[in-house]
Order: sequence, then structure tokens, then C-alpha cells
Amino acid sequence: MGYHDHMQKIADIDILGDKDLQLRVTRLSLAFLVVTLAAAALLAVCGALEHVDVWWWVALALGVVVALPVHELVHGAAFKLLCPGCRVSFGFQDAFLYTRTDGAECERRRMVVVLLAPSVLVTAGVAVPALVMERPVLAVLLAGVHLSGCAGDLLMSAMALAEPRCTHIRDTETGISLLSDVSEGAR
Repeated sequence: MGYHDHMQKIADIDILGDKDLQLRVTRLSLAFLVVTLAAAALLAVCGALEHVDVWWWVALALGVVVALPVHELVHGAAFKLLCPGCRVSFGFQDAFLYTRTDGAECERRRMVVVLLAPSVLVTAGVAVPALVMERPVLAVLLAGVHLSGCAGDLLMSAMALAEPRCTHIRDTETGISLLSDVSEGAR
């Protein structure tokens, strides 16, 4: 019996084609943006005034724009590290940048790390330098805007973790498939 022979598909999560899921992603993304703006305003009201000049705006724009492709590169590196042998490619559809392997399959915890790695690493990568430069409002804006772009990854991770039968996840052309190792139940 081969590795794939004992995997049972539980669900497909189609992040690129499921309009209801895309609406949930959009709502979560907007919620992150609202919380981000509120937190930045609260910081400013509480005295975290920082000098806003042309370089502040350049840092904000660069931090937002550069974070997008770096986010996908972190996914690619995480795939290579945690799903050895997989072939990584990148794409763009309906305002979504994405990384895919079309078939990489690994334990749920590894794939959740692949999904969440940019949320942690890239968010820290844009916020920490702003904090070091004593720009807390800029740090909050950069972190929040990046996290708003992580909504799809966060939702897919939450869906995978919420399914108790899910032991493995397969990357697909449009998202992920939640799998159960049926041989584990026979042990």
C-alpha cells in the first residue's frame, strides 16, 4: 500500500474559486485594516507622535509593496524546507498573489507552518525595523497592512486546525485539500 493509498480526502478549500470563501477572506482583511487604523490612531492620540515626512511615506509604500512578493517567497522557502522534493511555482489571479506546488502533501502541522510562516516572519520583518527607528505608528501600519494580506492563509490554517480528522494537507492548484490518514485509525 503506497503513501497516497491510505489518504482520504475530507474537504477541498478552494481559495481562488470559492466566492463565499473569498468574501470571508475580504471581510477578515478589512477587519485587520480597521483594527490597524484604529491602533495607529490610538497610538498617535496617546502621544506616539512621529515625524511624518516624505521618507516616512516612502518607507510605508516600500514596506507594503515589497512585503507582497517577499510573503510569497517565504511560502516557497517554507515549502522547500518542510515538504522536501516539492516543486514551487508562483502565480497571480483576481488580485491574489500565490505560491503553489500542485500536489505537495505533508503532515497538517508542517503545512500550517508553511501557511503561517509569512504572517509571522514578514510581519516581523516590516514592523521591527520601524520600531528600531522609533516609528511605532509606521510599525503598526506596516504590520497591519501585511496581516490584512495574510487573511487567506490565516483562514485556511484555521479551517485545517478546526478539522479534527485532518492529519495531512495537500497543496492544490486552487488552495488545499484536507486529508485523513485512514491507516492511523487502523493502528
